[in-house]
Amino acid sequence: GPGRSVTWTGPGLAQVPNGAGLRFIINNIPFAMDFDITIRYEPQSLEDWLASVAVQPVGILSSSRCQNKGLAEEPHVLPLPAAKRIAVLQTPVCLEPGTEYSVDVYFSQPSASDPMAELFILIDSLGLIPRISSVENLCSEKDLDEYQKYHCIEIASEVGPHVLPEVCARLIVSMSARIHNGAVACKCNPQGSLNASCSRLGGQCQCKANVVGRCCDTCSAGSYGFGFHGCYACECHAQGSVSTLCDQVTGQCSCRWKVGGQHCSQCLAGYFGFPHCRPCVCNGYAELCDPVTGECLNCRGFTAGSHCERCMDGYYGNPLNGEHCSPCMCPEAPTSNRYFAHSCYQDSQSAQLVCNCLKGYSGM
Repeated sequence: GPGRSVTWTGPGLAQVPNGAGLRFIINNIPFAMDFDITIRYEPQSLEDWLASVAVQPVGILSSSRCQNKGLAEEPHVLPLPAAKRIAVLQTPVCLEPGTEYSVDVYFSQPSASDPMAELFILIDSLGLIPRISSVENLCSEKDLDEYQKYHCIEIASEVGPHVLPEVCARLIVSMSARIHNGAVACKCNPQGSLNASCSRLGGQCQCKANVVGRCCDTCSAGSYGFGFHGCYACECHAQGSVSTLCDQVTGQCSCRWKVGGQHCSQCLAGYFGFPHCRPCVCNGYAELCDPVTGECLNCRGFTAGSHCERCMDGYYGNPLNGEHCSPCMCPEAPTSNRYFAHSCYQDSQSAQLVCNCLKGYSGM
């Protein structure tokens, strides 16, 4: 339920389980105005999700603009389609400066058939887009009509490279300047950006490999190790890993049971046959085996064979029946210089030891 906590996968994306929530704090509103709330997300499957959004002021609302627009008591429901990467809440919320707001968002997958299945959605960010009609002394009615006609908000908030209609670019630049009292510095992160320049519209910097964010300051999902090189790809093995995400610092992937290695691409010691790792079969005489073939390594107790299933030359017994391998006394042990046999065996009738003597020697 809503009480479940969330584990952050790093500064870039939060991995949120079905039924859990995130709390966002807003405390930097420059003017009292209406905003559309947007959620950027990365679906992990083909199923659609739902977000439940509730906005609460932490204190008293003072602005006359927002006073008569009480925030809705009921949470808003926002569909998060699997085919999209951003959702815009079409019910505007009035926010004002000098007030802190908490935005609680709970995520659920209504079509989840198996209640025990571990379902996750990756949440990138919560954004606020000013309603252009509420930005005072901005522009003419004609501008407003055009802004709505061209769906500027939807186009501007879509992720990825896109060409904005000229009218949208002009309006958004003037709206941005009005909200921020003039132009805004680029603030491109020197480690994650190719250079210090950013796009005039929206301020997106040019990011290095596997780096995202407007200022190029975060590793993209599935990468780690932010630095001057950009970020390294996690390269988690598809069959050996639980997820495509890895530790943001070390790059260690989350491995399935019995699987190990940074990329989860090999079996743990004592197992073989990746990706279907199973225990080494060594009849108790060895712990380790070849990770590919399963052939046992370093058989103990004078045993031999790919599964330590027989005695080595010069010893007799049946390890599979729990018999220890004993030295062939022909006439003395194989380790002595008075051993003149190839091998030996125990006669099943008499239980006598029979030596297979070297040429020129005979058993007594």
